[in-house]
Amino acid sequence: MHLRNMSFWNKILGKKRNNRIKESSDFNSDVKKAIDIIGSAKSLENDELLTLLTRNGIEENNAIEIITFLPIAFVRKWLADLDWPKTYLEHYSDSKRLSKRFSDNHQYLTMEEIVDHYWNDNPNNDVIVNIAGRSAEFNAINQLLNDGGKMTDIRMTETVIIRE
Repeated sequence: MHLRNMSFWNKILGKKRNNRIKESSDFNSDVKKAIDIIGSAKSLENDELLTLLTRNGIEENNAIEIITFLPIAFVRKWLADLDWPKTYLEHYSDSKRLSKRFSDNHQYLTMEEIVDHYWNDNPNNDVIVNIAGRSAEFNAINQLLNDGGKMTDIRMTETVIIRE
């Protein structure tokens, strides 16, 4: 929401498109920095991780999106052979739940691209496990396998992102 608001005000105030590129560049560097931080962080709750990321210079709204979507991007890359849904649900309240496409989420696409680059550049297995392991998808798959299920038993459903 924040980036859309900035774009709106930039248009009204006549700001050049360069500001939008700077925002994107800042988000790229925030994602790369977050991979290092989250990849080495163990057993932190989301609020603790948010504090850690913001203390390391990552803007709060970016940090929230990174905490939400970076683990999803990692687990989808790691388990690329699964039939991942193309959409996710954003839950705002019992009466407001929106279905959104990953392909329409520019921040997710940026994270996915950075994860692809990370994967192709001698990735650290501990970082992969630490980040992917934060996702609900990874935890559900892990539970299924621990309970004796097989990878062929896995049927993915839409991820639900709870927004406040």
